[in-house]
Amino acid sequence: MNQALEKLLPLSFRNYVSNIRVYQYYKGYLSYRNQYKGKSKTIFVVGSPEHDNLGDHAITYAQMNFLRKAFPDYTLIEIVANRLMHNMRCLELYSTPDDIFVLQGGGNFGIEYFREEEVRRKIISEFPNNKIIVFPQTIYFGDTELGRAEFKKTQDLYGSHKDLTLVAREATSYEIMKAGFRNNDVLLTPDIVMSLDLTDPPKERKGALLCIRADKESIFSDQDKASIQNYSSKHFSQITTTDTCILRPVSLEDRDHELNTLWNQFKEAEIVITDRLHGMIFAAITSTPCIALGNYNYKVVGSYEWIKHLGYVKFTNDLNRIPELIEELRQIEHPRYNNEFSARHYNQIIQSMSDSLNEPSASSIVTA
Repeated sequence: MNQALEKLLPLSFRNYVSNIRVYQYYKGYLSYRNQYKGKSKTIFVVGSPEHDNLGDHAITYAQMNFLRKAFPDYTLIEIVANRLMHNMRCLELYSTPDDIFVLQGGGNFGIEYFREEEVRRKIISEFPNNKIIVFPQTIYFGDTELGRAEFKKTQDLYGSHKDLTLVAREATSYEIMKAGFRNNDVLLTPDIVMSLDLTDPPKERKGALLCIRADKESIFSDQDKASIQNYSSKHFSQITTTDTCILRPVSLEDRDHELNTLWNQFKEAEIVITDRLHGMIFAAITSTPCIALGNYNYKVVGSYEWIKHLGYVKFTNDLNRIPELIEELRQIEHPRYNNEFSARHYNQIIQSMSDSLNEPSASSIVTA
């Protein structure tokens, strides 16, 4: 079907068409598998977004890049979160116990974005004999009656799976996971987007880029946001605003275009000021000086610990420090991202998957 025409169709019909495509793909894949007598190797990447948050899309982009490099002999099949139920029959028919499931990383391990938790629960409950790994996540259920109840459900289900690995992306989540999921392997690595290096090709930089969130995770009042704007205006003649949430759905087909458009905004800025976790990470991987501000939980400050050695990314909870940090960052000449620091941590993921897949030849270091 023509892609332009397809975008004009109702979402329900587009999902139906997508389901047909996935089914046809699986049928073709089954023939391939039969041809090679069941020896083909598959990694299912489950939980990809089609919503408006480009931080989550960057996670999927980085996951796929990481897995292609680490496991070049494996077929990768990506399954979007909101199409999982459409595709469950295909998974039940065509997957084997030798396949591995990679569940989307991010900041949705908890009740704030519960659909993603339901996706994880579905895969973990339906595939008890498969290796499953949850890519780097922040966990946050909250200290409420609902949060405690759902955390207990998650603990019971996850703990009953015989081969489930959880990966935390900052120290606080790691400690919560280690204490709460004693029957599962728990690893600590950076957010998978830090595996990317998007510095090249460089672009001419001008002005400040403000990437301040406007959703329920924001802790800043309108007055606070005006202060950030005023501080920036005193140092830069050009101020541009952006967000990692772009207020429109992003399809798999549009993912790369939308990400590159946003990444180019970062590469064209002299400095970024952001309270978005992936605003901070995008600045890091594009070698852009950045002031990162805290949000309502520990994911920004926790992830900052991985990259504070870079020097050109600074974290603060005090808006009054913005002017001095701007002056400090403007003194840094030619900052340059180097993702080698993250490789040894990601090797834990590769080792965990390789142990399950009996794949000693998997690449031991993945950077991109």
